[in-house]
Amino acid sequence: MSEWSFQKGMSVQPFVHSLLAQAAEMGASDIHIEPLDRNVRVRFRIDGILQTIGHLETTFLSPVSARIKVMSHMDIANTRLPMDGRCVWKGKNHMLDVRVSTMPTVRGEKIVLRLFADHQPFHLDELIPYEPSRQLLRRIVRGSQGLFLICGPTGSGKTTTLYALLRELDSPEISIATLEDPVELRVNGFCQSQIHEKGGLAFQNGLRALLRQDPDILVIGEIRDAQTAGIALQAALTGHRVFSTLHTARAVDVPLRLLDMGLEPFLVAEALSGMASQRLARYRTEDGYRGRFCLCEVVRSGPSMRQAVQKREERKKLLEAASKDKAVFMNECIRHALREQLTDEKEIHRIYEEEGDDVDC
Repeated sequence: MSEWSFQKGMSVQPFVHSLLAQAAEMGASDIHIEPLDRNVRVRFRIDGILQTIGHLETTFLSPVSARIKVMSHMDIANTRLPMDGRCVWKGKNHMLDVRVSTMPTVRGEKIVLRLFADHQPFHLDELIPYEPSRQLLRRIVRGSQGLFLICGPTGSGKTTTLYALLRELDSPEISIATLEDPVELRVNGFCQSQIHEKGGLAFQNGLRALLRQDPDILVIGEIRDAQTAGIALQAALTGHRVFSTLHTARAVDVPLRLLDMGLEPFLVAEALSGMASQRLARYRTEDGYRGRFCLCEVVRSGPSMRQAVQKREERKKLLEAASKDKAVFMNECIRHALREQLTDEKEIHRIYEEEGDDVDC
């Protein structure tokens, strides 16, 4: 990939515009502008991998930072504290919702721009190529009530999958309300609220307020603590469909994590409708990797799983229970992806470390 340098005489405003245009054209999800000892490195994250696309002279960091802060309604004089901002950028062929984060370092401010494109696809069939995963996901979320959780590492596409499911469920007869931090994807027809801790809108009081708004489906950006988890469980037990995300490695780790938070086993067993764990893998092409798809492990909370959770069984027993309830495990998804030549073993090893307690499926 050819690199460029920002030379003297170039105007800052056109440069920032061209940087965003290039990122949008290349399908980048993030832009990293980071000061080094002798220059400023600019990298794009494309399909989950950071790639260096050019360098700036150190003297241009300050004006570039100031321009981005002005666009994002941030304090340009504040360079000693971390800050967050947001703007909408419109180009000739693209429109981006841009989230800006600045962080002071010993060499100057590092700036990261997270890019959300309005045209991003949210269709489950495009995201998850393995049909059994899609079928079981749809079966779980179309139930009348219950808590459904998607887990996986940061950047594994949890929110995108969640919104793909919501898009399928959306109709004039259903009220969908979300509480997020931040709202990553704006969807017309959803009641989307954003956490504002300084303004007094925290997850706990925001959830209680949303429950008074008569939602059919309640979406919580992330289960972060026992109090939030408790409210989500109670909402699921009182007739709501509740969707959220959680940071665990495997789907069967979800009930274990909730129990570790101090929640009662019988509540967890009754409230959980299902859980999924996912990773994003790059498609393998003739001239290099391009585009990504989702490997999605899906576990339904059936009779065996509910009984195992109530008994506080260990992970191995939960895997066995999930198998009895006809779960779709990650190794099954991986075998399909390799068999269909969607990707290769090198990519699988990069994104997923197989664990010894898998149940053979």
